[in-house]
Amino acid sequence: MENMDAQVPLPEFDPEAVLAEYQHRKNMESMAGPIISLIVHIFVIGAIILFYEADTTTVKASVELEMKELEIKELDQKELEKLEKLEEIAEEVVPTVERPVIVTDSSDALSDAAASVSDFSDQIASTDDNMNFSDVLDIRANDSPLKLSALYGGRSDEGRKTSLRKFGGSDATERAVIRGLEWLKKTQNSDGSWAPGNRPAMAGLCLLAFLAHGETPTSEEYGATVQKAMQYLIRHVETLPEVTTGKPKIEPYTNGIVAYALSEAYGLTKLPNLKPAMDKAVFLLVDGQQKSGGYDYSYAKNERWDLSVAGWQYQAMKAGYVSGAAVPELEKAIEMGISFIKNVAYNKDNVNAPMGYASPGGGSWGMQGAGTLCLQLLGEGNSREVKNVSKLIVDKHLPVIVWTNPNLMISGAHSNPMYHWYYETQVMFHAGQNSWKKWNEKFSPMLIKNQKEDGHWECPPGLKPDPKTGKIGDPGNYDHWYTTALCCLSLQVYYRYLPTYKMPKGIAKQEKTALDALDDELGLSL
Repeated sequence: MENMDAQVPLPEFDPEAVLAEYQHRKNMESMAGPIISLIVHIFVIGAIILFYEADTTTVKASVELEMKELEIKELDQKELEKLEKLEEIAEEVVPTVERPVIVTDSSDALSDAAASVSDFSDQIASTDDNMNFSDVLDIRANDSPLKLSALYGGRSDEGRKTSLRKFGGSDATERAVIRGLEWLKKTQNSDGSWAPGNRPAMAGLCLLAFLAHGETPTSEEYGATVQKAMQYLIRHVETLPEVTTGKPKIEPYTNGIVAYALSEAYGLTKLPNLKPAMDKAVFLLVDGQQKSGGYDYSYAKNERWDLSVAGWQYQAMKAGYVSGAAVPELEKAIEMGISFIKNVAYNKDNVNAPMGYASPGGGSWGMQGAGTLCLQLLGEGNSREVKNVSKLIVDKHLPVIVWTNPNLMISGAHSNPMYHWYYETQVMFHAGQNSWKKWNEKFSPMLIKNQKEDGHWECPPGLKPDPKTGKIGDPGNYDHWYTTALCCLSLQVYYRYLPTYKMPKGIAKQEKTALDALDDELGLSL
């Protein structure tokens, strides 16, 4: 159990104070120029009126006034230099993130969503070519604290609006997200975590939902919520051992989710105090990888593997890689993960469920989604495995998806349908325009319809009694936060995605320089 009483001091700088001082100075600077100019012009106009017939005396007076203005500007030069320095500091700490989109009220959220899907369907081609994000993404890191990286540009206020229009979102989907975030804000624990149980994992998932909306510690509505969650996760990681071997054992589901959240947090804000925690969490999941490239409970290095465990590790690898985690073996771990999914978890002979849970093939729809999404995130979106499972989801699973399944027995997080839909939603989004259109027009309205009045979601009910307890559904005491976070993340898919560029081998295939080409001709290339 993590040490929830430990305290870590907040960052030394105060962005709000810096911004306030900066704005005050800028206001003074902006007022000084016009006032001086006004005084000068009054004198000049007065001189013209009094001395209509211009002579050398008038010209001399005008020149003297202009010289005095220049002298005043020279005297203010030191102050202006100070203002410029302050401006540089402010640019580093003030985010480009704006407050959340406040969507207008609607009497019928479902009709809004349906209309948006209809418009979206008219705009896109009926093909299954991979979605093209090249016109809205700029794959460049940003090193300025609290300044939204171009890599996450889709999460800014304008970026969200553009992406929602382009990919089939609506006021209704965004309204549902805002209501979910508001509920999460109100139900956050005092230490920055969420839920009565599985707090670090829930803190990671809930923080991911705020980050997906572009929220940082300086956000007007959710800044304090985000800051507390970040500090909680930092404290949690500090309690973890330095390696995965020995005792105490590390819970890989939790560490994968925490590493994922910290990596996105650092990538989005570049706050220095996040990086050591991110690096440690990512290192632990790399250190816990099996020789096959897979993962098991407690990061065990035995024969058994578990694709469900592995899924969170690979998502964290992608986020950590993009954010610049200082883990030397990270690229190798990514390549091993790709190989594991394709060559170990995938069974090309099982046409109905080729992705396996703990043996090749035969896994649930959640496993089909997890394995496929991770291949997409790691640059294998055009692979045979991805195309096969994507088509399988559209043809076999989408037609039978319902919110209440009388044949489903809920017994924990993995039997929660949202666990499956979280993965499948992202798979469909990345798979192709036609696939995404079919998924979006059914799935988004279903989520909106089943959101509770106060903004949270609960596990979709199954009506089959648990043979051990006799209960109809027992998703755990953390369910409301778990399901709400997954629902928010699924409805944020329009703008929360990261580039699915080839990684890491693809990065080495950049355009060669003239010297590189000459080395090739001479046979000197390494």
